[in-house]
Amino acid sequence: MKKHLYLILTVLFLTTVFASLVFWQNNSVENKNEKTKIIFLDVGQGDAMMIDTLGDTQILIDGGDGKDILNKLGEYLPFYDRKIELVIMTHPDKDHLGGLVEVLKYYEVKQILETGIKCEKAICEEWDRLIKEKNIPVKYAEFGQRIKTGNIEMAVLHPFKNLENKEVKNSNNVSIVLKLVVNNSLFEIGKDNEKKIFRQAQDDNIILLTGDAGFPVEKNLISQNINLESKILKVSHHGSKYGTSNEFLKSVKPEKAIISVGKNSYGHPAKELLNRLKNINIEIFRTDEVGDWILEY
Repeated sequence: MKKHLYLILTVLFLTTVFASLVFWQNNSVENKNEKTKIIFLDVGQGDAMMIDTLGDTQILIDGGDGKDILNKLGEYLPFYDRKIELVIMTHPDKDHLGGLVEVLKYYEVKQILETGIKCEKAICEEWDRLIKEKNIPVKYAEFGQRIKTGNIEMAVLHPFKNLENKEVKNSNNVSIVLKLVVNNSLFEIGKDNEKKIFRQAQDDNIILLTGDAGFPVEKNLISQNINLESKILKVSHHGSKYGTSNEFLKSVKPEKAIISVGKNSYGHPAKELLNRLKNINIEIFRTDEVGDWILEY
């Protein structure tokens, strides 16, 4: 009887092992066929965006203000993937940085890109402490830096120079601005509360990411004759009326705009800003209306 039971348990064990091997093999094949995903994450009143290049390399740009980012990463990354190759912190406001602090606690981050400006907030002190504790390499953003992985490439357009340990009056106006280019054709997917899907093939493969940059940054970018033209614009500062000027829109020439925004007392997105976009027929997507906005290439 014992031998019979032992035989049954052995067979069950071997079957489980075989099934696991098949799962991992199939999963490996699927990863090789993955498309690059660019996901504007709905983290409420804050900014967070993840780039997943061909299921192989993850880049996280900002993280909202708290632990919501962990739930979002759990939705899009397999449970066994606890590594993020690059974290970009556009500027040290809590609604961008707070979630990144949580990410440092629970994920292995290989490298960080930030402005390096002086910040005496408690959240900044925790950020710096975790970086030192985990010995994470940090680079400081300045114009001309390039990031390339898989089929995507990003260029830093702002700040124009290294700001490590510099004091600034307004951290919004030293936000990292990035131009992102994807080589392949795009399929866009957006979801609203009614589970509608927006999908179409086109060549919207250039995206401008603006952090919380306001009018002064926009004027500087325009005055430097930088090529800002992009099919998609990540609207700055959650749709603040103090950003995304008419002049800036003329330089960028976007066809679509994504606004990362949640319930707030600031009046975001401002009517003035929405009117500026509507007046030139830019299609608007808001995370508080469509949820996560996903681009697949």
